[in-house]
Amino acid sequence: MSNVTNLAVARQARRHQETPKPVGKGFALLHRKIMDVPFYKDPEAAHLWVHLLLRANHEQTLVSTDIGDVLCERGEFITGRNTLAFETGIEPDRVKSLLRKYTNLGMITTKSNNRFTILKVVKYDEYQQFSCPADVQPVSSGKPHQVRADEQQCPASVQPVSTDKELLNTNSISKDIECATHSQKSPEQKQRISCEEVWQCLKDELPEARGWRTLTDERRNLIRTFWGKANKIARDLDDGQPLTMEGFRGYLQYISRNCRWMLEDRPDQRTGQTWRRKKFDDFLKAKLYVEVREGDKDDR
Repeated sequence: MSNVTNLAVARQARRHQETPKPVGKGFALLHRKIMDVPFYKDPEAAHLWVHLLLRANHEQTLVSTDIGDVLCERGEFITGRNTLAFETGIEPDRVKSLLRKYTNLGMITTKSNNRFTILKVVKYDEYQQFSCPADVQPVSSGKPHQVRADEQQCPASVQPVSTDKELLNTNSISKDIECATHSQKSPEQKQRISCEEVWQCLKDELPEARGWRTLTDERRNLIRTFWGKANKIARDLDDGQPLTMEGFRGYLQYISRNCRWMLEDRPDQRTGQTWRRKKFDDFLKAKLYVEVREGDKDDR
């Protein structure tokens, strides 16, 4: 009889529970859809991504630092590679690699100085609201159904799924490059990107590099060869995701921010000669691509 009484008391207690309110450290929305992200089976990658969602400020916050007060917008927070490593137990080099992956996927942006980094979760505001944007609902559910009252909250973790979808859709199809490795797929599903797009991307992101005045057949072949090799490397580094124009643009943007030595003429005091900044051809080499992706070409 006592067991029946205890069960009744437990049920009554559950009836009076209220929806959690942001008190103290507060809470963040986390939906089961996070299990669909490409890196979910990588425990460290999934752990770090959830940690970023939990650490992001839910409202505009003024943070005191040793260089003065810094205003962090909603979805941003101040951190650093070593700080994240300490908070998550993940090795600093692994944290750096994962943050680079999230940046290339368009999931985060970062602004750094010599003291700390302001990290922003892209679309944080959109995906922490109480209603889910219509354009991500098909991604959140493969089978449309009527939304119940308890499903009105938009999952924060559908963001990377939506982002991946946007990146894959940037592969405008042309006849210039057929560098996808999906030989079993139909021609419409293959990744086709024009050499002109790649050339324009180089001009947009690396204006300081030594560029090209014309796109010759030899340079077209260089682009095709690079894309085929870099596509395989990207799949190894990004959990099977192909190289897209957004990924290529992220690679060039990383060079522009972190590999300044490639974009400057510098005197060689040992020989008295001048090291010239790199030409577009240099950035279309698979060896440089993988070294940049792994952080081996950062400014020293």
